[in-house]
Amino acid sequence: MFGIVQRRLHSAVEFETAWSTPVDIPVFVRDLGEPGSLSPEAGFQAAAHYIAGSLDRFDFRLYRNGGNPVLERRVASLRENILIQFGPQPVRGAYLPISLDLHISHDGLREVRERYWLGESRPPTVLVSGNIGLTQPVPTYDIWNVATEDALPELVHAIRNDVLPFLELLDAPSLLRRAIFDSEVPLIDHSTAIEWLLVEFGRKDARDYVRALMDNEDVAVRDFWAQHDAAKAGQPSGNVTGEATRSLAVIAASHDLFRSWLY
Repeated sequence: MFGIVQRRLHSAVEFETAWSTPVDIPVFVRDLGEPGSLSPEAGFQAAAHYIAGSLDRFDFRLYRNGGNPVLERRVASLRENILIQFGPQPVRGAYLPISLDLHISHDGLREVRERYWLGESRPPTVLVSGNIGLTQPVPTYDIWNVATEDALPELVHAIRNDVLPFLELLDAPSLLRRAIFDSEVPLIDHSTAIEWLLVEFGRKDARDYVRALMDNEDVAVRDFWAQHDAAKAGQPSGNVTGEATRSLAVIAASHDLFRSWLY
């Protein structure tokens, strides 16, 4: 296990289990470590700087967020972060697990969400959040063992092949709009898609997207209108994340996307 370069997990539960569980490593390796190997902390920091150096020409800069390395760049209204997380069960010279998460924010989302976001906290601006492996054609939650020789080159290759093209899509509103309507965007659910369309293209495109979901039977029409009418009759409250149909209905009602049941 400890010689494996990459672990690909197929669910968040599998990932959390693998992330927090010690790997099975022979006692002599665990006691002594590989001769000349760096301490886990030094190995983790070296990995972060390697990744940062490989992305420097793409305008990413390395910062610290509560001690964890973060690669960040700004593109128009987007703040694009790649968070580097160090595993809790490293073994010197044998197993240094890291995981990279995307965290993309859009400045315009706060104003859209203020319509239904009640309470003392400000609404978040998150557009995308998740493990970088979820941007692959076959999405997985990935853990990389940077104690192995091939891990960092392969990780950087994965970033360039999957993550950077995904970010280029997010940076191009017209292309992202088309991909959203074609249901080809990972890490963006239906509710976030409507919010983003409201920011970038306005109510008509947001309304057309909900209609497309209904036509494709991605949303149960009667359930949607029941939730929509309930939201219009009262005051939508709190965070709408959770049950998908309710989330869509609350956003649509808050922004008055439909003026009658016969949309």
